[in-house]
Amino acid sequence: MNLIGQGAAGLVLGLAGGLVHFLSLAWNLKLLLSGRTWRALGLQGLRLAMTATLLAGLAHWGVFAVLTGLAGLLVARYLTLRTRKVTTS
Repeated sequence: MNLIGQGAAGLVLGLAGGLVHFLSLAWNLKLLLSGRTWRALGLQGLRLAMTATLLAGLAHWGVFAVLTGLAGLLVARYLTLRTRKVTTS
């Protein structure tokens, strides 16, 4: 795969994986607050394993794919925080 293909694939996969990762935080919080601690910990483990697997898979394509994948994760984090109302008390 050429450099442009690596970058595009990394960015798209990082964005998609990041959206799943960060949007599932609300579900994880609901599980934790409802007293389902083991399910929340299991979901947390799945979230982290999915993100690590995504980055490891991108590493097979090269360092540029990993860097653009991380950029996609950061964009997903920004979009998630931007669309959610964050309040501090």
